[in-house]
Amino acid sequence: MSPFDVLTALKQKGLMPPEQADALADYERTKPLSLHYELRAMLSVGILLLTGGLGLLIYEHYEEIGDVAILGSITALCVASFVFAWRFRPALSAAKVSSRSVFGDYALLLGCLLFLSLEGYAQYRFNLFGTRYGLATFLPAVLFVALAYRFDHQGVLTIGLTALASWVGVTVRPLELRLRTNFFDEPTVWAAVGLGLVLIAMAAVGHRQRVKAHFTHTLLAFGGNLLLIALLAGVFNFEGKRLLYGLLLLVACVGFDQYARRDRSFLFMLMGVVYGDIGLTYLLGDAVDGMALPPEVYMLYFTLASVGAALYLITNYRKLSRDETL
Repeated sequence: MSPFDVLTALKQKGLMPPEQADALADYERTKPLSLHYELRAMLSVGILLLTGGLGLLIYEHYEEIGDVAILGSITALCVASFVFAWRFRPALSAAKVSSRSVFGDYALLLGCLLFLSLEGYAQYRFNLFGTRYGLATFLPAVLFVALAYRFDHQGVLTIGLTALASWVGVTVRPLELRLRTNFFDEPTVWAAVGLGLVLIAMAAVGHRQRVKAHFTHTLLAFGGNLLLIALLAGVFNFEGKRLLYGLLLLVACVGFDQYARRDRSFLFMLMGVVYGDIGLTYLLGDAVDGMALPPEVYMLYFTLASVGAALYLITNYRKLSRDETL
């Protein structure tokens, strides 16, 4: 409902004098249009295009440009970005703070992306880390998470958490990097489960101690998806422990559902229902495998399960939305 519809309804019900309603409507028509979020989105897209374009340029012409020029240019831009971000750094606080410059957050994001480009190029050209692939992902992970907490930057936090997840997957099998998922190996699954639990614990402690409590949603979403995907991979890939992984998946899904009700967050309820439905469907399919059931039975189950999950989500979405407005 637009502001004009609200004003018209209030005026028709006699809850607002016509003169006041007309004055507010005139203000709504003539007030300046804010482009704040559009400009911020353009800055973010510009940074991504800049780093992507530089990477493509270097990839296609690195022999003509030369290693010294490439490393020197990336290093200079990276240092300049970090210096600018540090110069306009926000005050050190456990609460939510903002940079003292409009471009401070974007300078930090640019510096982090350039750092990744610098590290990747050094590894590609000079084999900087050798076969210690875990170190190549662990260093930026620690650096970016620390910078995210110091500068209060959720974008950098997401990059750091992604690098941390990559580090867990790499260090379990450092000599067998392949273009396929590592979730076929049980040590990798348990490492992912452990990292997911650590991130969930960080979110819980931060929320309770009020230390960057606004990071709670990001940490929970990242850690929760990692945990649920790892448990689902255990259900799929390890037949001897399928019931164990299924039970752990059930506990995790119920936990996220309960948290969603308490925190009135539909995202975590959706996570619990979707991952739980996939796991339950796979376990039931595995249990009836070989019974030669007619296709109609499977179609009936999928239909009932899909309708039931949809009704559950729709009903609770309305309830959560109604509770939030009270």
